[in-house]
This record gives sequence, C-alpha cells and structure tokens, in this order.
Amino acid sequence: MIPFHTRREFLATGLKGAGLLAAGAFVPAFVARTASAAGSSRDGSVLVVVQLSGGNDGLNTVVPFADDLYAKARPNLRLSEKDIFKIGDHLGLNGAMTPLRAEFDAGRMAVVQNVGYPNPNRSHFRSMEIWHTGRGDNEIRQTTGWLGRYFDSCCEGTDPRNRPGEIGMSFGKVMPQAFRNTSNVGLAIHDPQTFQWNPSGETTTLANAQEKVFEKINRPGAMTAEAGGIVGTEPETMDFLRHTAMNAVVAGDSIRAILKKEDNRGKYPNGLLSEQLRMVAKLIVGGFSSRVFYVSQGGYDTHANQISNHARLLQDFSGSVGAFLEDLRKQKASERVTVLAFSEFGRRVAENGSQGTDHGAAAPMFLFGDAVKGGVHGSLPDLSDLQDGDLKHSIDFRQVYASLLERWLQTKPTPILGETYRSLDII
Repeated sequence: MIPFHTRREFLATGLKGAGLLAAGAFVPAFVARTASAAGSSRDGSVLVVVQLSGGNDGLNTVVPFADDLYAKARPNLRLSEKDIFKIGDHLGLNGAMTPLRAEFDAGRMAVVQNVGYPNPNRSHFRSMEIWHTGRGDNEIRQTTGWLGRYFDSCCEGTDPRNRPGEIGMSFGKVMPQAFRNTSNVGLAIHDPQTFQWNPSGETTTLANAQEKVFEKINRPGAMTAEAGGIVGTEPETMDFLRHTAMNAVVAGDSIRAILKKEDNRGKYPNGLLSEQLRMVAKLIVGGFSSRVFYVSQGGYDTHANQISNHARLLQDFSGSVGAFLEDLRKQKASERVTVLAFSEFGRRVAENGSQGTDHGAAAPMFLFGDAVKGGVHGSLPDLSDLQDGDLKHSIDFRQVYASLLERWLQTKPTPILGETYRSLDII
C-alpha cells in the first residue's frame, strides 16, 4: 500500500475524481449508513438559484417605457410599448419574456426593483464575489459563500445521517463560490453520466496508484493507521475525505437512477439552461435530498448589438424557467420550490456607441414559485438621480437573501449574513 499522510499527498496523485465514488466500491461503514438513511426526500422547501452571468441589462428587462428620460438615454436601444407586455402603468417586461407572463399574472412571479449594494463594483469577478459571499467592498474579505454558510449552520453539530438534504447541488464544471463552506462538501455536476469514480488512465502506473489510494480511502474501518488506511497530520484531512466520499457515495448512483426513471412534463426549449433545469426538476420530483440547486446562464455582457442578443437570452431564460415551473406544477411539486434569479450588476443607463450598454450597478432580481408574493416590489428606477451614470440601489441584495433564509429555508439569517438585514415581504 502507498502511505498517504496528508491531503497534499493525496491530491498529488492526481485523483481529480476521487470524491466521485461508485456505490459498489469499498465504503466506510458511516458512509453506508448515511447512504441508506438518506432515502428519498419529498418534503421540505427547495431553493433553485439561477445565475445570469455577465451583467443583465435591467432597464431593458423591466422596462420603464413611460419615462421620457429612458427614451432620451437610449435612442437606439429603448423598447416601446409594442416591444413589451405591461405589468403596470409605467413598467413592462421585455416581450421576449412572454413565456413568464402567465406566472406574473397568476401572482407567482416577483420583480424586485433597484437591487444592489453600497460602493458598487463594475468588475465581473469582484461583483460576482460580493453576491456569492454576501460581503461588500467595505467589509472584511470573505471566502465562504452565503449558501455554504447556510449549509454549515444547518449541519453543524448534527449527525449527517439526520440532515442529508442540506448539501447543495450545482450544475457546471466548477462549484459556485456561493457554496463554499467549512464543514460540508456540495456537489458540482457537469455530466451526470461521469459522476462516479474513474481513474485518470493517463498511464497504467498512475491508474494503478489511484486505484490503491481509492481502496484505502474506502475500505471498511480504514480510518485508522492500524487498519492501513490514510491518516492525517493536517486537522482537515479526514474531514475533507469523509465529506467528499460521503456526498459522492450518497449522490452518484442515486442521481443517475432518478434521471433515468423520472420524466419531464414541461415544454422545455433547447439549450444549456433548459437542460440543467430539466435535470433539477427530475431530481426534485424523484426525491433527491438537496435543498438548494444552482444553475447558470451566460452571455449577458452586452457591450455591442444588444437588442437581438439580449432578446435571445431573455427568451431562453423565460422559456426554460417557465417550462420548469410548468413541469413541477404538473407533477404536484411546485409548492415546494422557489426560484431566485440574479445577475452580478445591471448596465449603464445610457447606451454606448456600439449599440450596447456597459457595466452598471443596480438591477432587478426575480423570484418565482407558488409561495412567492407576486408583483413589483420596490420603487420605479429614478433616472433623474444617478450615481456616475448608474442607477442607485434602494434594496440591498442581502435583504432578498435574508427573506429567503428566514421565510423559505427556515433559518436565522443574521449568523449567516454577518449582520441583520430587513427582510422583504416577497415570500
């Protein structure tokens, strides 16, 4: 056997997928107990987060069509009454969002206006970090995410067999920073069919070494040196291995089995976001135990030729979310699910010289679901009172987080967000 004493040595073998364990492998007893205890979870609230990456243009999404200053700032990009469907005397939604009109009319869609944070940052990376961590530029830099701290808060000090559903699942190659935490490992899935243990196969020697380490991690009773297992001089070594193994063993075969068994009943469009939401719907209906699912759609950095590109993105978003909600409703699972959609910032009020818009600040957020208090929340954008050409925020995004944590996920928001934010009457 190969002696591995630290996580650094473990990672050095190139075991990029060691946490993705097949259920038939040697599994530690506590992992097997967790897997059998997890079962199916068809109760409890579920949050689905949709990240609109790139900076969605809020003014051409929720359109202040009656404001003369909007028309003046955007002689080429402004949308008129024929390009929207009205949701009030002064506001309308981009016509590309028609697939969501029924949700709005039924009171299952909330539009939260002018959302942002103090000292807005126009960098994609820094602003997204602020949204993911819940910490602003004027606060101490935070590495854990707001959802990751929710996972830690709900699971800390409890037997993992009793709380298997608190771990989140994201779709993509990289775990979102919002999931980063100290005591639990979430799941990031790019392709469910490859979500299992596979040695790299780069060389026979490396593959054999990986197989031996894999066996050592998962041999029953192998958590002691006497048993020939991996021991750690770094305090976090065993937690890292245990949680990675536990999450993967519990999830791997279960995910593929549910996706194979369950059917979708919504009319989904083609596209990556739609495919992600198809899988989320199957997992929710099939009783997979995650409380939080995370999906994303890119392309919103519309510096040029915005009109057609933005309409295409909003149509994809609206069609995908609309089909997802329809799917859940037909399968009597919609009452358990709330959807949150956000982008890292809005766009400048004035159009640029390339038929597009540049990085801005405040923008709308959206919530969907049977439990949502629909309609428009917050005031109209004030285009006469800008800050460096940007909309000023009137609602802090952490107020939305606090509302979801307290009223939907049933946990105290202050320990997770670091300070108290006034919740909103949105759910």
